[in-house]
Amino acid sequence: MNLLQKQLQKTLIIASAVASMSATAAITVSDTNSAVFIIGGTIESMCKVNSNSSANASALIIDETNTSQDIGSLEVWCNTGSNATTKYSSLNNGFLVDGANRVAYTLDVGNFANNVDLSSEYTASATEAGTDRTGTSQSHALKITPLSTGLDMAGNYSDTITVTVSYN
Repeated sequence: MNLLQKQLQKTLIIASAVASMSATAAITVSDTNSAVFIIGGTIESMCKVNSNSSANASALIIDETNTSQDIGSLEVWCNTGSNATTKYSSLNNGFLVDGANRVAYTLDVGNFANNVDLSSEYTASATEAGTDRTGTSQSHALKITPLSTGLDMAGNYSDTITVTVSYN
């Protein structure tokens, strides 16, 4: 056996001995008959939202009666045990639009926000949210009131409302 092989063999024997020493636990007289492991983890705070559109959402009556009309419901759930913040924004800044023609409208959200003007983002910081472990949410009815003069141009008017939810 040459010198290099002998050196390699010694290194392997020493490495093996060190590995077996670190893998072997040593019990001492002061050890007890029980062990304690402190464990834990984190569940991040979060909120979820679900929307349910009604059949009327895409068939609004836009006339001089300015009737409030159901467009669906918003379901809110958070795992924080407290109310949520919901933000409402309109693609067309609070107008139903057909080409260059526009009809303003207001939004009602449940029992806590009436006649909301979506010309800018609207924030509701105390939106009731479901909080249980089964995901049962708190539902809020959404209604639109078109603000027509009754003399608006004929057409197919629409807008897109986006709702985002976050925890307080």
